[in-house]
Amino acid sequence: MSPFEPRTVKGGALGLEQIGCPRFAPVFFEHRGVRVLRLEYTGLAALELPVAFQQARSLIAAAPAGSLRMLTLLDSIFDKEGAEEFKRYAVANRFFVRRSAVVARGFWKVVATSVKLHGREDMMLFDGEDAALAWLVQ
Repeated sequence: MSPFEPRTVKGGALGLEQIGCPRFAPVFFEHRGVRVLRLEYTGLAALELPVAFQQARSLIAAAPAGSLRMLTLLDSIFDKEGAEEFKRYAVANRFFVRRSAVVARGFWKVVATSVKLHGREDMMLFDGEDAALAWLVQ
């Protein structure tokens, strides 16, 4: 298995098992019987963000159209390039996503709101993971 290939695990967000790169590891898990892709962009340096977005983009593009439910956590230091890369990444993924819940901190909330308003109607912003997961599995 590739170090960036996600592995399905059972349980909720607390039972997640990270694999591959410790700084960015996409994970599929089951929450209330629904498969969710968790993408945690926290604690990454500005230079790491574009690499992480590209890794996620490759994974997402392998999914059937309209099939993914994604939980995205955004809390990393970023620069203008990182914000623009996130916008490109998020818009490019819309074809594969059924629902996308974003938990964002700081200026990431502004960036995610901009993405939602410019083509990602399936995306909802939340202040916490519990509310985001509840919405994802409705």
